[in-house]
Amino acid sequence: MRGDRRQAADSQQEAPDQQHLVPSQQGVAAGYPAAAGQGQPVGQQPEEHEGFAHRLASSPVGGFIPWILFWVIGGPSTWETASIAALLAAALLAVLSMEQPDPWAAPAAGGQRAGPKFDPRKLKLLDIGTLLFFAALVIAALATSRSDVAQIDKYSQPLSSGALALIAIGSIVFGHPFTVDYAREQAPPRMWHTAAFKKINLVLSAVWAGVFVVCAILGLLAVHASAKGARDWLNWYLPIILIFLGMRLNRWYPQKVRAEAQQRSSYQS
Repeated sequence: MRGDRRQAADSQQEAPDQQHLVPSQQGVAAGYPAAAGQGQPVGQQPEEHEGFAHRLASSPVGGFIPWILFWVIGGPSTWETASIAALLAAALLAVLSMEQPDPWAAPAAGGQRAGPKFDPRKLKLLDIGTLLFFAALVIAALATSRSDVAQIDKYSQPLSSGALALIAIGSIVFGHPFTVDYAREQAPPRMWHTAAFKKINLVLSAVWAGVFVVCAILGLLAVHASAKGARDWLNWYLPIILIFLGMRLNRWYPQKVRAEAQQRSSYQS
């Protein structure tokens, strides 16, 4: 009986320590594959962003919103309006990104984190590329006559998909996959230079680059398609399916890498 009581008391003492080793699920989804037996202490986990808008600015899917707006609104006679709407959405996302509090900053005196401050260094690569692209389109809409922009009118959908693909591919070529900017808001700094973190973001950025290359090709085919049903499939249904699959992979792949890391750790222990 004494042995059972002693064992129960020891279990109760160990329980609080176990709680501090639970990895953040939000961090895992962003490319934070915690190995078995490892975790981020609760006191060092990132605070939840305030409000839906800030959470959106912390997700690659949120970064695609200006482009989705452009695809939905844009057309042979409405691409100028779509460009303005997309530019306004991109500017809002940029503001939200710049005012995001640093989730890994040490708490100030009193245990409270400093309030959000506008910091241009917090701008994400996708934010910058989106702002530049739609600013250029708005300038083209204002500075040229209708007849001069007939080709932009005709190819606005494949042009925007191709621009997104170039942003994603360029980020990989220059060694900064664009998903890294989002993953760093969820993964602690000690993980940023690990092989798993780099692999996850390289793969995810490459997948998104591939998705938008295919969307651009589908858009080009849609321009020359004669049947309306074929244009709908090329312009809408197939791209929507591809983007949905990309979002699913964006959630599944980091979890797969984490499971493999846990399995390797269990073999080594």
